[in-house]
Amino acid sequence: MRFAVLVALVLAIGCSGKRTERESPLVAEAKRCGAGGAEMACGRPIIRVASLTASQAYYRDKLGFKVDWEHGDPPDFGSVSRGDYVLFMCEQCQSAAGAWSMTFMRDVDKYYDELKKRDAIIQQPPTDMPWGLREMHVADLDGNVIRFGSHGDHD
Repeated sequence: MRFAVLVALVLAIGCSGKRTERESPLVAEAKRCGAGGAEMACGRPIIRVASLTASQAYYRDKLGFKVDWEHGDPPDFGSVSRGDYVLFMCEQCQSAAGAWSMTFMRDVDKYYDELKKRDAIIQQPPTDMPWGLREMHVADLDGNVIRFGSHGDHD
């Protein structure tokens, strides 16, 4: 529900021609993604979290992500990223906890070594899968899981 209100607000501001002093992070992201001319680009998973603050801290401290921005007073919608992977978080919003997402990376084994040192919630260590990827499954505080996958060549 809060996400729908946020989207409606972003659309209303964008369509009315009125500008706020500071552009919404969502509008900035939409402009950046649309600049390449692709029909669709930059898909962003939105996961439900119990606490935005706690979840952003987990992704920052345990998974090595960067906290990009927060929205709301108090904040209940935000973003974290690492490399080109961006994840939106919504506190107590639509859907249920336990979403899954897949992202590809250069070297899942190297990332696994990093996450072990950070005490991340690793559900499955890097494993060679029948479909040709090497995958690791990592959970967050709310039971959402990211599948990190890489191909066999790490050059």
